[in-house]
Amino acid sequence: MTRVFFDESGQTGAHLLDRDQPYFTLGSTDIPEAEAVEIIRKCFPRVNGPELKSRSLFRRESGRRAFIAFAEVVGHRSSSFCGAKIDKRFSIVCKMVDNLVEPLFRAAGHDFYAENYAVRFANMAYYAFSNIMAEQAATALMASYNAFARAPSAQTLGLLQSELEAALAVAPRGSENFLSLMATGANAFERFHNIGNFEDTNDLHVTAAVQCMGFWRDHHPGAFEVIHDESTHFFKRSRMWELMTNPLAKSTTLQVGDKTLKLPLNVHSTMASRSHECASLQLCDLVAGFINFASSPSLGEAELDFAKQAIESGMNQLSIFPVEPGYDFVDGPPREATGPDVIDRVIAAVHPN
Repeated sequence: MTRVFFDESGQTGAHLLDRDQPYFTLGSTDIPEAEAVEIIRKCFPRVNGPELKSRSLFRRESGRRAFIAFAEVVGHRSSSFCGAKIDKRFSIVCKMVDNLVEPLFRAAGHDFYAENYAVRFANMAYYAFSNIMAEQAATALMASYNAFARAPSAQTLGLLQSELEAALAVAPRGSENFLSLMATGANAFERFHNIGNFEDTNDLHVTAAVQCMGFWRDHHPGAFEVIHDESTHFFKRSRMWELMTNPLAKSTTLQVGDKTLKLPLNVHSTMASRSHECASLQLCDLVAGFINFASSPSLGEAELDFAKQAIESGMNQLSIFPVEPGYDFVDGPPREATGPDVIDRVIAAVHPN
């Protein structure tokens, strides 16, 4: 049984449009606690108190200097660390595409997920939201969808429908096709979904943790114990994680874009622990915190110099799994469906009954 640890950074709960925290990041390690204590002692000898936190560390020049020693550890032991990074605004657009646009194509007999079509479509939609539409209008639409996804009801759906119709009426050239499809999907939402059972938490945690578990499975045979910092958000909204780690789920291998997903994840148990009581979780915080720090669009000159030095000292060896917009766009309709799409196969795998 291999024990792996997780801690996050940039967690803002349901507030996915927070400009101060544009990314959700997750750090993970398989380094045991006794060994983690020794790494912290050697790299951060001047840190006082029971818990080492990246947020406070990066504020001080002395803390940044000490972090370079930790970056060297990561560089030498890259197989013992990984991380995930999710663009929060892009994740909302992806969910809008999944739940508003995909059902229209499915009803027309297309496999929206084949050949990574859904991701490429989401890339184009996000480009329209971030480069063509006015920022205020795009943010209002994302906020309206996020509010509906967090509390689905006839009222929040009606507000989303109204927002989409209003945006479509003044859509700048290049965004009207995406907005039209989203508006049509929102207006037909109850044709494809039971609003009483609709559950779209847009939970970034599970996506990030699954990405990291793929890394660990490549490095360790057998089952895992997962220790996660006692994140209220993760443990309150962990239904999908429980399903994907369910030992009764049917063994299934799926191709998702260029990645292979094997279900169920071989996780024997998932437990909460307090970061200040667990040195391994503090290493995870350092990884997640640095990914978030280095991704900030508003770093000053001294901060950029520090990030560059840390990267060159060893953080460039860290495996990071991103969910962020790209520039691989669609150039036509998706292919015709020849059977259940990948999402239906995931659902069938994690719902054994």
